[in-house]
Amino acid sequence: MTADVGEIVQYPIVRRSDLTVDALYRELQQQGPIRVQLPFGEPCWLATRYDDVKTAYGDRRFGKELGLTHDIPRMHELNIDDPDLLVNMDPPRQTRVRRLALAAFAAPQIKTMHDWVSGVVDEYLDQLLDQGPAADFIETVAWTVPLTVLTSILGVPRADASSFRRWVDEMVGADTELDDRMRAVDTMTEYVRGLIAERRAHETDDLLSLLVHARDDDDRLSEDELVSLSMTLFLGGFETTAAQLGSTVYTLMTHRHLWRELLDDPALQPAALEELWRWIPSFRFGSTMVRWANEDVELSGGVVIPAGEAIVAEHTVANRDESVFPRGSELDFHRVDPQPHLSLAWGVHRCLGAHLAHLEVETALDRLLARVPNLELAIAPEDVKWSESTFLRSAVELPLTW
Repeated sequence: MTADVGEIVQYPIVRRSDLTVDALYRELQQQGPIRVQLPFGEPCWLATRYDDVKTAYGDRRFGKELGLTHDIPRMHELNIDDPDLLVNMDPPRQTRVRRLALAAFAAPQIKTMHDWVSGVVDEYLDQLLDQGPAADFIETVAWTVPLTVLTSILGVPRADASSFRRWVDEMVGADTELDDRMRAVDTMTEYVRGLIAERRAHETDDLLSLLVHARDDDDRLSEDELVSLSMTLFLGGFETTAAQLGSTVYTLMTHRHLWRELLDDPALQPAALEELWRWIPSFRFGSTMVRWANEDVELSGGVVIPAGEAIVAEHTVANRDESVFPRGSELDFHRVDPQPHLSLAWGVHRCLGAHLAHLEVETALDRLLARVPNLELAIAPEDVKWSESTFLRSAVELPLTW
């Protein structure tokens, strides 16, 4: 595909719900950023090259706060323009707020959770195996493990976890009516305020209690920042991991030689997981976070993103950039000197829960390899149904047999 720099292309160009990355998107990498129009919001720029996406994510010349004064390019009608949301902040305010939660999600702290997370995985794997062959991995394991882990860290009673998931689904679902979406936002916000009130009355040892302490005793958060940071952690903490976990198992079941490689050589697993994070397209096209140019920024091909304009950075395409990842469309657990993938963003807005997400996927895969080495898909790959109602690439069901 070739587009004139002045032309505005309707985006997404090709819509797919499965893990396919259409060749049209990779062709865009040959010409650098182009102008596109998402279903809602202002026209913006689209970056698909690895270096351009990494710059948009990590260069301080791009930010988020400027978008609060614009009609943000987006896939759905609801415009999330809350200035107290972490994803809408720039440093230094973003740094101050993010730092309060960062310690709980830092690599050393996450490592201490390994045995506990392994126990959670085994609990739900037991349920999967008890159901017998053709059991659904998505509902029994892929969704429940991240949901249980995150809500436990944040202090949500396990009995409320299912309601929590329903609210999040309604808030981010592509087919949710605007009124229902807003009602879910209000319901979840009130629930979070209730949790905060409980922590003020009775201190606990979970992360939410630490954030309340930072607000009340140290005055490091405003009340609105406290609520919005809590909402951000709840919203961003489990759906991406759930989708990645389901897609990882689907990919290994449909690339049997790679499953066998991991069985034969367990030491290969760390490199394999990074390659799977790189290769699996976790987000639908157009659903990644928008950045705004704080000044004129020149990207590849001499294309200048003018100050005040938005850019959508498609890391799904960038992660397969042939100039950075030779044979980028292929899965290869033996890549030499692999570059870091961009699936969890880059720079100051890199996913706060990246280490936790890695631990959950790593632990689940490790336990599957150990407990069910003869695992297989119970249906043909083409019969797997993919969600049409989420911003993620996520299988609806994944029946497995053994």
